[in-house]
Amino acid sequence: MQVFHGTIITCDDNNTVANYLVEREGRIAYIGTKLPSQYEVVPPIELGNSVLVPAFADTHMHYSGFSVLHKMFPISETDSNAKILEQLRDYASRTRENIIVGFGATEFAVSEGHLILKEQMDQACPDKPAFIIKHDAHSGVANSIFIDAIKSRVANLRGYNPDTGELKQEAFLAACEFITHGMSTKKVIDSMVETSDFLASKGVGLICSASGMGFIRDYDFDMERSVAKGLDNGMQVKVAYQCSNIDKINKKDMTRVVFGNLDGTFANRDASLLDEYVTINNKGVSFHSDAEVQQFCINANRAGYQIALHAVGDAAFEQAANAISMALEDYPRYDHRHIILHGSLPTERGLKICAKYNIMISVKPSLLSNINGFKEYVESILSEERVKGINPLRKITDMGIKICFNSDAPASDPNPIAWIHDVCNNPNQEQSVSVYEALRMATINGAFSCFDEKERGTLEMGKSCDLVVLDKNPYEVPVEELKTINVSELYLKGKPYKRSRTGSMATMLRGMFPQ
Repeated sequence: MQVFHGTIITCDDNNTVANYLVEREGRIAYIGTKLPSQYEVVPPIELGNSVLVPAFADTHMHYSGFSVLHKMFPISETDSNAKILEQLRDYASRTRENIIVGFGATEFAVSEGHLILKEQMDQACPDKPAFIIKHDAHSGVANSIFIDAIKSRVANLRGYNPDTGELKQEAFLAACEFITHGMSTKKVIDSMVETSDFLASKGVGLICSASGMGFIRDYDFDMERSVAKGLDNGMQVKVAYQCSNIDKINKKDMTRVVFGNLDGTFANRDASLLDEYVTINNKGVSFHSDAEVQQFCINANRAGYQIALHAVGDAAFEQAANAISMALEDYPRYDHRHIILHGSLPTERGLKICAKYNIMISVKPSLLSNINGFKEYVESILSEERVKGINPLRKITDMGIKICFNSDAPASDPNPIAWIHDVCNNPNQEQSVSVYEALRMATINGAFSCFDEKERGTLEMGKSCDLVVLDKNPYEVPVEELKTINVSELYLKGKPYKRSRTGSMATMLRGMFPQ
């Protein structure tokens, strides 16, 4: 049993701030302003200037992909291609890896104004296949040896450019499968266990992972579920299947399904738009026809699944909203929790559909601030009016649409404190939300999106004692300084977070064969 005394932000419906929280057997036995006499014999944990809030939730990431890429050769200090090539040359001379994979490069932060080319990589790394993955984890650049090794897999796929070495869209996914196919299962699982530690350091206690892409035969899905069940430190990992084949989905015991990507990203200028990009004469890429998306949603909704659709551009957002609404017209469901992932550029028409059919939106709150130079890049490819329309959270909230947060990791690192700061300091100031609203989006709304709101997401009696200790009170810190708050500690089921006590393979086996 533990008693916490100090400022405790519950994030409940009434924005209650308590003074005492009692944990017993992993659950909240009491929370309120005055400690009941039966608990007075327990020496309290004095919070001092620190505060308690519920553990944070990341409602959309790619757990195994994020874990693996974080173990790759990191591209840092990317203010010039020359530095990237220098890092590549140095790493290639030292590593024993057969394939060199770097992660984190970005063309809009380098002085040259473009990402490195295949010929430059050939000079820096002439003896081994090498692939540099961009920060958004949706594209990359390969050297000639790498291209030759996968040519038969990607030659007829969209996104393959043998002249520059660029790989994106379907060609990029094929390249990822080539890389992961050569990895040992132990290495991947080791990475996932370590990622749990990283998430905990950011105060994240609940994630929903979309898996089933970038790995041969979707084996990431089964690995993630086994690791999720085997973790013994309280970290909650909900695994969704990213797949468009209903027959394959029906063979899995699951709740949420993700229908691939409806479009691309702003970074690759292939997010699907209603009007053309300023810099190119096209509207991006729509990966699927309206009929395909609608039929998938109808089948998945009838089967009782929670539907999640990746939509970045405004055209993709409307495609997603229309498809989900058609599915609900076909087969109405009260508590479906269908969700649009990202929804970065929502339209008025699409938002009205979301409000009418209770469709949630999982936004990427740090989209414009995560990478240096990205905001300026987006401003150069979209009209001024469109840039103002990115993440209009005030408008969405006022329409009664429930918002939660995601990192889309590895596209960005999970960082709930940065999320809260960014949505309270929206570049379009009139679209900012309050600190209380931001905290709810990062906690209870995230739990709600995973059907977990009765167990966690707020600090209330009976719920799992999943909480974060912050070194400052977000209600007292000036809104423009919210990002200076630090996570001091994470408690899951009442226990301070610790790395899984057994080895990574034992973690997986425990998940595969629970006692």
